[in-house]
Amino acid sequence: MRIRIFLFVMAAIAISACATSKEVYLADGSKGHSISCDGAVQNFGSCLEKAGELCGARGYVVLNQNGEAVPFSTASGGYTASSLAASGGFQAQSGTIITRRIFVKCK
Repeated sequence: MRIRIFLFVMAAIAISACATSKEVYLADGSKGHSISCDGAVQNFGSCLEKAGELCGARGYVVLNQNGEAVPFSTASGGYTASSLAASGGFQAQSGTIITRRIFVKCK
C-alpha cells in the first residue's frame, strides 16, 4: 500500500511540474490562452514562461491571474472501529492543493 501511495505522489509531482495551456475565447471575441501552473513546485513565473513560449516575440498581455491554496484531507481503511486499533489498517492524508491560473492575450 505504501508503494501505491509513493507512486501516486510521484505521478502528481511529475504532472504538476509543467504549466499547461488551453486556447480560449475572451469576452471581446478574440483568442487568448488560459495557462495553469498548479502545484507546490511551480509559481506564477512558470505560467509567464509558458505565455512567452505561446506568444513568442510578439509578447503578451496578462488579462487576469488568480491562485489559491485549498486544504484537503482523505482517509481510507474499510475497517470497523474495533479492528482499526488492532490492525492499524487506517490511512489518512492531508495537505494543500495549490492552484494558479493566468489568462493572457498575445500582442
